[in-house]
Amino acid sequence: IFVTGTDTGVGKTVTTAALAVASRRCGMSVGVMKPVETSVVTGQPSDAGRLKQAAQGSDSPDLVRPYAFRLPVAPLDAARTERRTIKIPTIMRAYHELQVQHDLLLIEGVGGVHVPITPTVGVLDLIKKLSAPVLVVGRAGLGGVNHALLTLNALRERKVPILALVLNRTVSVKTAVARRQERSTVELLRESAGVPVIGPLPYMADVDARFERAVAQMAANSEMKKLTRLVLASAQGTRRLPG
Repeated sequence: IFVTGTDTGVGKTVTTAALAVASRRCGMSVGVMKPVETSVVTGQPSDAGRLKQAAQGSDSPDLVRPYAFRLPVAPLDAARTERRTIKIPTIMRAYHELQVQHDLLLIEGVGGVHVPITPTVGVLDLIKKLSAPVLVVGRAGLGGVNHALLTLNALRERKVPILALVLNRTVSVKTAVARRQERSTVELLRESAGVPVIGPLPYMADVDARFERAVAQMAANSEMKKLTRLVLASAQGTRRLPG
């Protein structure tokens, strides 16, 4: 399953990690992958490290994350800055090696679907090469409708199967106006997305500082459980799900 976002900062990592935890609780062997990660600083937490912790796997870090760059920009520019080249066959080899070792492999993308990875390959091209169904993570609040529909339409144009749209509370909903905006976004997307809409998942304050606890709480959320069953049904076909 490839987890992409409508934008950066919409909660892809916490959603992917919570899905890994919830799937493990259902008895699945879960692998994780972050093919390319930017904004990686030695000694500080990384998305790939957090995903690996959530999956509790023993896969090699080079398989989980084939490419890491320090600069917090698009992968193509980050690689150029370090005078390195991202090679898609390297990503594909890691993907296939992880795929055969697990019941479920969760792949977290970088940014949105049109982010460039190489001069000729973007995230959407990588999704096609991986032949993976997609979960789209987006914002539950204002602006969420436009960004979600643009992403869904881009995937449909390339005939990529979409499992669901997951809506995250990226900010605390404290006012009547914010609650109305969220309700409007969720309702309109349920009418127009054309795929199952999950959420909104709860807002997690200071998630970076308490990531493991936040993921455990998210994994127990009723909407996350719904998403987990949807994902496992896709992974297992018609086989009866645990629990």
